[in-house]
Amino acid sequence: MTSAAGHGAAAERVAAACRVLGRMGLTREPAGHISVLLDDGSVAVKARGRAESGLRFADAEDVVVVDPDGTPRSSAPGLEPPRELAIHLAVYRARPDVTSVAHVHPLTPVLFGVCDVPLLPVIGAYDPYALRLLARGVPTFERSVLVTTPELGDELAAVLGSGAVCLMRGHGVTAVGASPEEAALNVIKLSELAELNYRARLLGEPRPIEQAEYEEIVGTGRTRQELIDSAWRFYRRLAEEGAEEG
Repeated sequence: MTSAAGHGAAAERVAAACRVLGRMGLTREPAGHISVLLDDGSVAVKARGRAESGLRFADAEDVVVVDPDGTPRSSAPGLEPPRELAIHLAVYRARPDVTSVAHVHPLTPVLFGVCDVPLLPVIGAYDPYALRLLARGVPTFERSVLVTTPELGDELAAVLGSGAVCLMRGHGVTAVGASPEEAALNVIKLSELAELNYRARLLGEPRPIEQAEYEEIVGTGRTRQELIDSAWRFYRRLAEEGAEEG
């Protein structure tokens, strides 16, 4: 069983990942939620409700714990599991390799889903992490409704497949990872890749990098965890700096 201390540490990591995405402006406040799968099979997830802080100002008290079937295990006045908890539970059922799920509403990726415009590998050494993310595939979930039922959750998980990110038409994105930090970073990198593609199309016709270079960059360089650790130190500090200025 996961200890109370373990719950607390997991809640703080979820809240920190929420603060980073909020600081980056990658969701429509206060929309969005991040979760982490705990050792006992329960799920710690950013709550919604009249008492919530919103992602930008989330703290551990904004995180609640639910059983694998979605039954609340912990609660707080004015807080409840998000209506789209089904996204998180379905992905955990389908993907044993995933221990964290993020669902947010970043503007530029949503535009690409709305317009059926593919994200192209227009960058190389500029951002190897983003290129690797693209290499895993960026599918689109075609439903625009809230994902509030197990059936819709399973449909979304099937579209996500073995990938790390999924566009949701006219809605947002879902990203997954082995930690809240990785799931949040995948949102950030997807958003940056979409922004680069968007701006390139404003200038002209984007030209993807050469296939040989694509394969070289994806297959070499620092490991995924090294890239995550390095990037997350920066983004965590950026969020803390923003809080101090506020």
